[in-house]
Amino acid sequence: MADSNALVELRDVRKTYQSGSLTVEAVRGISLKVQSGDYVAIMGPSGSGKSTLMHLIGCLDVPTSGTLAIGGDYVGTLSDDELAELRSKRIGFVFQQFNLLGPLSALRNVELPLLYTNGSRSERLRRAEEMLTRVGLSSHIRHRPNELSGGQQQRVAIARALINEPDLILADEPTGNLDSQSSQEILDLFDEFHQLGRSIVVITHDLEVAERASRVIRIRDGMLVEAA
Repeated sequence: MADSNALVELRDVRKTYQSGSLTVEAVRGISLKVQSGDYVAIMGPSGSGKSTLMHLIGCLDVPTSGTLAIGGDYVGTLSDDELAELRSKRIGFVFQQFNLLGPLSALRNVELPLLYTNGSRSERLRRAEEMLTRVGLSSHIRHRPNELSGGQQQRVAIARALINEPDLILADEPTGNLDSQSSQEILDLFDEFHQLGRSIVVITHDLEVAERASRVIRIRDGMLVEAA
């Protein structure tokens, strides 16, 4: 039975990929829990399995063996449609590359996750504008991504990730493409949302980013080597 108090729970999770005749075990028996309100950094060198672990926690992939539960729901028992719904409602993604749609304004980019809800267009735009204001971009809502700095684009991405009020913010190297000042601003924003009760998991190789978290988990060769 899954721990109903844990937001994310992995038990002896393994992920194996087949490439021709080669079998690659990217994640090798990881067990961990992320509680509601946690701020966790997952660290590891290139090839350590941290990106695979992020895809598993984000329900972008499913374990080869072991169990993964999000909010008490076992991922392995869900259909593709149910997984998509879980991702859209419970997880907000922030990526290193921002993944914004170039032809659309900041406002429209943030509105996108709301298109599948029952609200009116005016309500969607109101919520998107409110979220952009919360991340300090009230004067940039009509700007397209190429009219924004890297730090501003990442703020748009964070606003988009938060618009559906997910249980978990999952960030993959969120400052990797930013200068030092923009990186600090984004980390300050994560601190602010964590203090408001958001749960955050950051995948990073940057110690400065990890030090902002309440807990650091280190992996190497697909296995946990340290969980503070």
